[in-house]
Amino acid sequence: MIDIHNHILPGVDDGSKSIEMSIEMIKKEVADGVNHIILTPHVQSRVSKFQPKEHVPIFETLVDEVKKLKLPVDLYLGAEIFYRSHINTNFQSVSLGGSPYVLLEFSPHNETPIEEIVYDVSRMGFIPIVAHIERYAYLKTKDYEKIKATGAWIQVNATSILDLDHRLVKKGSVSYLLKNKLIDIIATDAHNMDQRKPNMKDAYLYLSKRYDINYVNQIFDLNAKKIIQSMEHI
Repeated sequence: MIDIHNHILPGVDDGSKSIEMSIEMIKKEVADGVNHIILTPHVQSRVSKFQPKEHVPIFETLVDEVKKLKLPVDLYLGAEIFYRSHINTNFQSVSLGGSPYVLLEFSPHNETPIEEIVYDVSRMGFIPIVAHIERYAYLKTKDYEKIKATGAWIQVNATSILDLDHRLVKKGSVSYLLKNKLIDIIATDAHNMDQRKPNMKDAYLYLSKRYDINYVNQIFDLNAKKIIQSMEHI
């Protein structure tokens, strides 16, 4: 499996507090069967503590530590970009591993024209991935199809699959997205080793018993592989 959304990079946002915690999170990912992790610290967010360029040396330190421990996982640096209309974002500098894919987060409460925004971003040559779409309560079911029609991808959190954060999730959204095969990616959005720990394996096992296994493999691995492969052609 591949995790394309998490807050494992230490000390940069409201995620991992230390390199020790990051290593524990990565060990949990590996134990779950994850072999590629794209680290996506918050940017343009109120919880961001550093500018994107400052993430690079922290990332390199973490990569070195993972190599020393001989953990069988490849790490890449990306970002979860909180969309702000007044900021002219350099999407290439905060894309997933330098690929054409960008992970976009929106306000869960203030109604935002997500369809229009991802269309505009796609016209710039990027493939937008809408982070945890199940949290945007103002979206109607028809909006999911409209967002997909722009060429954007839809990402859902593993915790939402497992109903672990139902207070944050629009009722019925996850079952609708699954039933209509609108999800492109499942990812952890992990922040720590307590309430928001990596849980890809649990979510995979839950869905594999209830949905077409080919679709489940697509959203846990095969689609994300396209992102990894696109990095190799940069």
